[in-house]
Amino acid sequence: MANIKQALNTSGTLTKTLASLANSSGWCTTAVDNSTNLFNSADIRVKIKTGAAGVSANGYVGIYLVRSEDGTTTDYDDNFSGTSASITVLNSTLIGYIWANANATTYSGVFDLAQLGLTLPKKWAIAVVNNTGAALDSTEGNHVIGYTEKYATVV
Repeated sequence: MANIKQALNTSGTLTKTLASLANSSGWCTTAVDNSTNLFNSADIRVKIKTGAAGVSANGYVGIYLVRSEDGTTTDYDDNFSGTSASITVLNSTLIGYIWANANATTYSGVFDLAQLGLTLPKKWAIAVVNNTGAALDSTEGNHVIGYTEKYATVV
């Protein structure tokens, strides 16, 4: 008797520039092309480090899924181009928050898109909006956006 089980693709990291991202600003990763592999879902891992001073006691970063339904570079949420760049999030899908409320501290979160009822479109990216009250840490290596795509397999 065959069973359907979850399978995981090799984990990867997304191209982004979060170093010194100003408060109230957003940045989006370079898009992932899912038009060939057609993965159903993904786990998204975001790690950020807050700036050395000025972080609010109510600080957080918002994490968003930015999608292109038809896989073109002209049809992303929030007029995103598909290339790592600043973004003003208006219509992208919120996937979660990371509370970040202390100076010079590393925070991380893992977001399961399947658990949130979200599936991956032909092309997708992740946006981060900084609402910590201060710019993020200035070292790019202190910030990571990783992912592991998921699919169903019959065994």
